[in-house]
Amino acid sequence: MKKISEDIEVGEDQGSSDGEPSSEDGLSEGDDVEDENEGVEEDEGIEDDDGEEEDDDDDEDDEGEEDDGMDENEDGENEGGKRKMLEQGGGVAKSAKKDKDSGNLYKPPTVDELNTLRETQMLYHSNLFRMQMEEVLGEVSIKAKHSQQLEKWMDQFSTFIKALPASSSFQLDSTEWMETKNIRNPMPDDVPKVSGTFLFMAPRSMQFIGSFLSNTATTQNRTVDVMLVLPRDCVHANDWQNGRWLVKRAKYLSWLAAELKEKSDLVSDLSWTTHLGCESRPILQVTPSGGLGKKWKVNLFPVPPSEMFRIGRFAPTKGSLHPKLYMKNYEEDKDAEIPLSPYYNWACGMDIRMEEHAQLMQESISQNLNITQGIKLVKIWLAQRKLDKGIGCMSGHMVSLLVVYLLRKRKINTQMSAYQVYRNIILAISNSDWTKEGLSMGPTASQDTVPLESYHQIYEVVFVDPSGMLNLASAMSTTDFLRIKHEAGLAMKILDSSAAESFESLFIRKIELHQMCDQLVSVQFDDSDVKRIFNSIMTETQVCRLDRMGDMRSPVWSSVLKTLRFGLGERATLLVPQRMVPETWPLDGSRPDPVWKLDFGLVLNPTAAPALLTKGPSADSPEVKEFQDFWGKKSTLRRFQDGSFHEAILWADPKVATGQRRLIPGDVVKQVLQLHYGIPMKKVLYVAGQMENLLHMPESSKKQEYGTGEEATTLAIQAFDRLARKLRSLELPLKITTVHSTSEVSRHARVFPPLGKNGKQQSEKVVIREDHMELSNEDGVCPLFTFAMNVIVFLEMSGKWPDDVLAIQAIKAEFYKNMSDLLEKDNITAIVFPRFLQVLWEGYVFRIEVCYRREIYLQRLVETPDGDWKEKDTEAAINLEKQMEMVPKITTSLASIQSEHPSFSGGVRLAKRWMASQMLLDHCPHLAVELLVAHLYLNPDPYLVPHTPHVTLLRFLHLLAHTDWKTTPIFVNLSEAFTVEDQAELSRRFSSQRESLPSMFIATPHELRTVADPDNPEDVNHRYKLTSVWTRNEPTLLIVYRMKQLAGVALSLISESAFSSQMDFTSLFRPSLEDFDVTIKLNCQELSRRKEAVDWKNLDEKKDVPLHQTGNNRGIMPVVMYDAASMYLEELKEAYSHLALFFYDEHGGGVIGVVWNPKALSAQDFKIGSLMGHKLVGVKEVKQIVNVDAIIEDFRVIGTGLVESISIKNQ
Repeated sequence: MKKISEDIEVGEDQGSSDGEPSSEDGLSEGDDVEDENEGVEEDEGIEDDDGEEEDDDDDEDDEGEEDDGMDENEDGENEGGKRKMLEQGGGVAKSAKKDKDSGNLYKPPTVDELNTLRETQMLYHSNLFRMQMEEVLGEVSIKAKHSQQLEKWMDQFSTFIKALPASSSFQLDSTEWMETKNIRNPMPDDVPKVSGTFLFMAPRSMQFIGSFLSNTATTQNRTVDVMLVLPRDCVHANDWQNGRWLVKRAKYLSWLAAELKEKSDLVSDLSWTTHLGCESRPILQVTPSGGLGKKWKVNLFPVPPSEMFRIGRFAPTKGSLHPKLYMKNYEEDKDAEIPLSPYYNWACGMDIRMEEHAQLMQESISQNLNITQGIKLVKIWLAQRKLDKGIGCMSGHMVSLLVVYLLRKRKINTQMSAYQVYRNIILAISNSDWTKEGLSMGPTASQDTVPLESYHQIYEVVFVDPSGMLNLASAMSTTDFLRIKHEAGLAMKILDSSAAESFESLFIRKIELHQMCDQLVSVQFDDSDVKRIFNSIMTETQVCRLDRMGDMRSPVWSSVLKTLRFGLGERATLLVPQRMVPETWPLDGSRPDPVWKLDFGLVLNPTAAPALLTKGPSADSPEVKEFQDFWGKKSTLRRFQDGSFHEAILWADPKVATGQRRLIPGDVVKQVLQLHYGIPMKKVLYVAGQMENLLHMPESSKKQEYGTGEEATTLAIQAFDRLARKLRSLELPLKITTVHSTSEVSRHARVFPPLGKNGKQQSEKVVIREDHMELSNEDGVCPLFTFAMNVIVFLEMSGKWPDDVLAIQAIKAEFYKNMSDLLEKDNITAIVFPRFLQVLWEGYVFRIEVCYRREIYLQRLVETPDGDWKEKDTEAAINLEKQMEMVPKITTSLASIQSEHPSFSGGVRLAKRWMASQMLLDHCPHLAVELLVAHLYLNPDPYLVPHTPHVTLLRFLHLLAHTDWKTTPIFVNLSEAFTVEDQAELSRRFSSQRESLPSMFIATPHELRTVADPDNPEDVNHRYKLTSVWTRNEPTLLIVYRMKQLAGVALSLISESAFSSQMDFTSLFRPSLEDFDVTIKLNCQELSRRKEAVDWKNLDEKKDVPLHQTGNNRGIMPVVMYDAASMYLEELKEAYSHLALFFYDEHGGGVIGVVWNPKALSAQDFKIGSLMGHKLVGVKEVKQIVNVDAIIEDFRVIGTGLVESISIKNQ
């Protein structure tokens, strides 16, 4: 990881010394810092067509091939090109600049440009969306140069293949010739032996098919398909039955592979893979030689002649596998029909119909540019969600045929734009349910056509091809389709939102399972488990097992997920299995061993998921038997409040905490797997609450009661509400009209919310006075931290307030005294301070401050040299405005997010816990972190809103790691108060004033001021002046860069190990100390927040402290807000912030990290006024340098009693 000190110069130039932002706040061209996007591995976005272009072009140039490049204006610049150069300051701009005074800087739009604008308005989402779409289509479309290379290679390859000599005849079950040629049989080992003969002859014809033929190929799937039509002599009339065709196609490819391996220089590599993940359909993958093979691979598909087999033989209602050939002691019943073999028929039918499908797609869609581009957009969308490859995917072939179907149904027409084609395809998927009402392209009047109802009885998902005999979605399970439908629904929501980030959400950002799903489950099966489950679900006849031709994984996984979906019921809206990409293996190697591990995620229903009870049918219902059979002994008969009796299952004690209730879906999953599949619970890895354990307060051993702190937060807020009512009832000279909490507790964002507890603090260093406690100089363990919640109150209107700020403070102090007297009459402990009143209420400590709104105006008044007064936004006025106007509104808005999304509290507190653990929270305002997390809930695209805290953290890390903060503003639309005009104006100001704005720009509507005239420029400036006020000074560019680095590393670790039982999620919260030049180790006994540390282990100090205990009527005020480490840190910053950066974890961190400013450490010219902390060097030319040894000794002296040791790196 890059050292912090290498870029520390940037950190000191973030603002002027008086706290006002300087011109260096933004990232300017001269900043000595790497680009933000470096240092973090970008694992998302569209794969560049020229990822290896530089090396490949060298190879291709050596071969004498000409690089066409990207030159689009070979015939000279056109009008659009001139305009573009002019805007970019290019050559034409010089002559144009001379005409600036005459108003001819910009030419009027041409007719073509006007037509383009009109077309954009009518046919596209927005102008920006169109430009982004055209840009990404240009990137992912296959280049003309590559198309020409592929066609040239295909001509040579076809010539070579057609010249191959015929072989002698072999038995289909013979593999001796394959062993001689050092080629392993690509078919699964447990495929039954077949009878018949095999003969190799050169194919009758060869041609490109699929996406290359239909002009819909994209660089995200760098394979093209080639169809080899076998001659009639290679195919027997009976090859349609008993597995013969599937074995024969594999033998044909094996012979072809042997010939290519031995004789051809057109091929650099050969390997096996599977078609759509189907185990019984291996295909030969060819890598062309030369530079072409670095970009593209070719899949070979042998197919029988179209006249050889009738497609009706492969209808799903037909049987093609005769039991007597595979089953011992089979007693044949002459009257019985051969059992159905729908999956075998599908595997054969794909080859039978391949030629007709290719011709149909070429005729229907290849010649229409907009339709082919719309299909490309769908393919990109699927690829970013990993839904385009593997078992149960929506292949490009299926997408193309779906478009043909929609063209026939007139849901799409050739006049539509690419955007409209894409939108209508997605709309068709989101509005249909192929599991209940499948699609059919087949003829409806024919008697030979299989009814759609029959397809639904056989397959889980149905999409019938034009023949009416082949289900294109045979390999797709209900779980697979529901995922695709879910994504289509989200895509439509994104398209309808018109959000600026909609394009990125749809086509650029990769969807990660661990960020999409609220909880993850990994089930480890043994080989015996899979075989046992497979045999139990294939119960009709042995033929059912043969029908799968060696594929056990698909039916077993489908059965398990279907049962889990039923068991979870409304708790989970979606089960999302981890996508398995088809593997490749060498010609002489065996097939990869199957991994019997089912990884999937749960997208939870936030209302039903934590329910304690699964309520079944009533006692007299006929469904009772089914419910009891499913749940076994877990089901019991219960009486409900309405007097009815129902079967039900209680999953946890009603008193269990919210954090524990979130884990109930995992208990359901484990119970179902054990009951129905015999999988012991120890084989189930449940990733849900591991990181949430860091939110548990170690001070309380009653973990079941405290949980992850939501209940403690709620109790503290309820105590505040009662205090507010008490304050409003006080008989003061001016009545209290409004009471606001500005504490992070009321925003549900305090990492460790305070506990209501009265009584003596357990510490030898505490001395009890009459009504409060004080720290003494005695040795011993420091008392634990007591947090005070800030409260502001507003008084009723009065014209008697003075116009002098100091006089106002004096009146406020008198109010504090009056309030204290009135509270003490009710035995409430209250202590008056100059700036606030500290109250002990129900075991909680509150600091109450009286606010007077006119004080903001008075703090703005600044005296001019002429003796006049003018208004100016001073720091004091801004701070008052933040405290009185902005923070209460933001607090209310964030509390409303929590009430709508219960996971917000845990998520924002976990995000702050991670920031603090990496020693960054001290350099980034708490409210900035809270607003970023709120942004994730208000703009969750491309996902749903997170329903668990750890997923919120993962998305927060993604936001930090993958946002280009230099070019991206964050608009947190709290209470939906932003208008379209506000966002447009803020975007304009962000672009035009970027260098003077904060490094991390976060704007909310509560920072916008109300103005009298929105059209007045001065009023407009006044309205938007305080936007992103929370990040005006911090974080600096250096800290933002550090956040990106650390968040990127954390995300990479989770991506690699999320489903690993060895993953220690706590390691994400342990900082690396290697980047610090100096580390100051602190004495643990002097840390009041020591129990908040990640690895706190001192069990001797643990006490049983309930969430809320009532003590004496009148409590003793504890030592409040005492944190020695933070006070020490502030002293270090005040004295040495110009020389170093200091890092500390406020939640019980035992180490302070120091990074020197390299610029400050270098020798400087001697200045009398800046000798503090420096020493003189040199004789002839005297310079001053930092006296590091003396400063480190100062660290030790200032922290006497707190500092345990100091370690210096590279002394």
